[in-house]
Amino acid sequence: MTKSAFLRAKRFICRDIRREIRLGDASGKWEGQDFLRQLGVPSGGGNFLAALGLLCYTEFAGKLKYGCRRSSDNFNHFFDDLGPDYKNFRASGVDVYNIFRCGLAHEYYVKQNCDIYMAKKSWSLIGIGQRTDGRFWFVVEQYFKDFRRSLNVLQKARF
Repeated sequence: MTKSAFLRAKRFICRDIRREIRLGDASGKWEGQDFLRQLGVPSGGGNFLAALGLLCYTEFAGKLKYGCRRSSDNFNHFFDDLGPDYKNFRASGVDVYNIFRCGLAHEYYVKQNCDIYMAKKSWSLIGIGQRTDGRFWFVVEQYFKDFRRSLNVLQKARF
């Protein structure tokens, strides 16, 4: 992939996710709700679609960086690049690729009990995790922050 193509893809990815986060944020504020309602836009952002997008973008970035034959390998390598807490989460035995990415892409829901939030939660140090009761969670805003940081690292290393 050329530098120009990478930058176009990165710009598209970042605008796509940022838009959903901002829509979710705007619909949570009274003046935003009113404005969006006048435009015929339902409240909320596309938290499920944004989560799916981020997980697919993780696989895409892994393909660019690692070029593995198997999609799951590309995903897992780049997921680990998101930071040590992500790597530890996956190393704990959670099959992130199957449960989250494949669940959302093929079954339209995470394959386990999971709450997907648009906005950062005070308790979410990373964008994905598991509660003590076994339920999973995904926080789009936090995952995006960590993903974007890793994408910037890839850009500097490769282009």
